[in-house]
Amino acid sequence: MATSKISTLGERRDLELHQGASLRPVRQYLTRRATPEAEPTPVDLTGAQVRGQIRKKALDATVVTNFGTRIATVPTEGWIEFWLTDEQTAAIPCGDELTAPESLYEYDIEVEDAEGNVDVCLSGAVRVRPGVTR
Repeated sequence: MATSKISTLGERRDLELHQGASLRPVRQYLTRRATPEAEPTPVDLTGAQVRGQIRKKALDATVVTNFGTRIATVPTEGWIEFWLTDEQTAAIPCGDELTAPESLYEYDIEVEDAEGNVDVCLSGAVRVRPGVTR
């Protein structure tokens, strides 16, 4: 018998960023199944809000940066987008050039529906590499 699980962690997707380069809008489709056998259908995002942050560690009080976010123009299409500007990635601190040039952070993207329920749709690690061209 197969084991199934119920999770509120969202999909794990790690990000690799180059300091000073834009993370162009990433589109994530949100779907649900009425029953395990049913085909997935888009989540209705009418009245929903989306937000996302990067922190050094999840429990840190300091926010490194906030993602730009938006919901589908037609909320019943069930997608969100998130991005970072080149100015935002340039401002993310990187490690020491000799001992640890890359820096690791954590992020998540949440959707709060019109009733106030919060779902994490994406989360993961963020690896930031220092930029060379200035």
